Amino acid sequence: MDGREVYGVFDVESNGFRGTSVLSASSIVFDADGNILDYFNRFYFPEEGRIDPGAFRVHRLAPERIAYFRLKEGYAGSFLEDAESLARFWDRWAVRGIIVHNLNFDISFLPRIPAFSSLSWWCSMTGLTDFCRLPGKRAGYKWPKMGEAAAFVRENCEGPGALDENERLLGSPLPHYSLSDCFQLYGVTARILNNRPELARFSRRSWRHLPPLPGRPLIDRTPLKDDFVEERLAYEARLAEAAGRASGA
Repeated sequence: MDGREVYGVFDVESNGFRGTSVLSASSIVFDADGNILDYFNRFYFPEEGRIDPGAFRVHRLAPERIAYFRLKEGYAGSFLEDAESLARFWDRWAVRGIIVHNLNFDISFLPRIPAFSSLSWWCSMTGLTDFCRLPGKRAGYKWPKMGEAAAFVRENCEGPGALDENERLLGSPLPHYSLSDCFQLYGVTARILNNRPELARFSRRSWRHLPPLPGRPLIDRTPLKDDFVEERLAYEARLAEAAGRASGA
């Protein structure tokens, strides 16, 4: 590295609540000037052997779509088998810290290995609660959702030039797509680092990892390329352009 401080953002789409499989895991690494350096974006089959109907209604990751996203890829079929690849990705860029929106939820999917427990983390959801000042049902402020935090920070914090260019290139976010959620969080973090860096308080974290309960093996599915898949492949291609490299998708 050339001395720049590098940060990473992280998000997953899961097969339900804590203790279920990760179906997609994404991360974007960038410097404090808002330059996107690289990204990680992978899809996995559920260890439970089926997609939870409630989770599917949110992220729409059908097995056939996952199968298409995984074409020509050589990584493991489940996230836990592939988790060390994510650790190596962050280690390669010597990240200063990892930012997660709703950290307590997403971090519970990570195995407790030294490569993860040695990192410093910041939860943008709790860390921006007082800054966003969104009225809650009870006294005090509520935790901002990802879109709410992004909108408030964009309105109140100027972004570096590289971020502005990348946001024009990527366009509107795609809901419940981990790579798009990472891009929104990158925008939040780049603005905070350039305007209110004291809010980003990174620290080591301890967490309980809840592995999924294995079920019947998922029956092989014919890869499906529909509008849903094409929209996300096009989004990743634009992000690859922002990162200055081909996506290989």
